[in-house]
Amino acid sequence: MTEQITSSSEVVEFVEEVDGIYFRSVFLPFKGAMIPQHVHDESHPTYCGSGKARLYVDDVFARDVEAGHAVKVAAGKRHSFEALEDNTRLTCIWDAEKALRLKQKGH
Repeated sequence: MTEQITSSSEVVEFVEEVDGIYFRSVFLPFKGAMIPQHVHDESHPTYCGSGKARLYVDDVFARDVEAGHAVKVAAGKRHSFEALEDNTRLTCIWDAEKALRLKQKGH
């Protein structure tokens, strides 16, 4: 099942569950587009499928992540991403049970 979510003119999200794994893919078409700051109760990896992005944790630069690489997003830390290149795609990867718990909490 795939669900497309359009949260602004710049960010398009796709949500898909495959074999117990939950993928939340965010496409940032323009350099400078942002995934707004937010926090999760559980740690998870974020994979950069294309482009390049900058991760901020608690409003501080943490690291850049390039296509083909992943970064751990720690539980309880406010974080955001900024596209450093056009056509950047980031995908958060969750165990489906964890994703359901987060959804029930309103995350």
